[in-house]
Amino acid sequence: MPSKTQFEAVLNRCKQNKKNCLFFVHGYNKPFAETIEQGWLLQERYQIEVVLFSWPSNTGGIIIKEYKTVKRVAQVSTGALDNAFEKLASYLAIPFNKEAQLECDVSLNFMTYSMGNFLFQNYVQSTIYDGETRMFTNAVLCQEADCGNEGHRKWVENIQVGKRTYITINENDKILGWSDANLQKDRLGRTVRALDATNAIYVDFTEGDKVGKIHQLWGEDTNDTVRKFFDHVLNGRRGEDVEGLSYDSRVNAFRI
Repeated sequence: MPSKTQFEAVLNRCKQNKKNCLFFVHGYNKPFAETIEQGWLLQERYQIEVVLFSWPSNTGGIIIKEYKTVKRVAQVSTGALDNAFEKLASYLAIPFNKEAQLECDVSLNFMTYSMGNFLFQNYVQSTIYDGETRMFTNAVLCQEADCGNEGHRKWVENIQVGKRTYITINENDKILGWSDANLQKDRLGRTVRALDATNAIYVDFTEGDKVGKIHQLWGEDTNDTVRKFFDHVLNGRRGEDVEGLSYDSRVNAFRI
């Protein structure tokens, strides 16, 4: 199949260039060309290979109406995401070669961004989710648009990954602030209240130098700590070990 041919090509590039791989789910209002640009930015910035999951998040129309339409589209895109995971998992598993597996240093990681988190939330809460994300070393839930903070523990604790699940926070995020004001309150990713999912590592970048109101934390120039965090987690390493982060037990988060 063409997808298997491409999988083998990506895997070979990872091995030859000693790079890791990221499965990336983009956010709201992104034409296909712009999603490709985001994938390329991630690939070049963090020296990884990127597999992009594209979904129709740019339906057009009046902004509030479009926003609600895209949320419905995200909800019905869970089947496509599941198919992508199932296919990827099958290529990783067959044929099984123990020696090759032991010699392979490539890590496969996962990041959902903005409204892509809403798509992922609906997938995890659906009956078709069966821990397909166990193949990823790290999962990064970055700036969760439309994922409510209240009760997030119920679905986040269902996420299964190889090692770690991260949730990023910026209390001044301008995009999530718009969502708070116009649609719903307390977006996961814009508050440090009730950070209680036992399997999640919360990372609060709010007070970081040049963070400000930035929504795309992984893509804009802010400070070394933010950049090194994403470099670590998108390459399968521990983000909480980055210099400049310290644990605050009052809110259960690592803070800059």
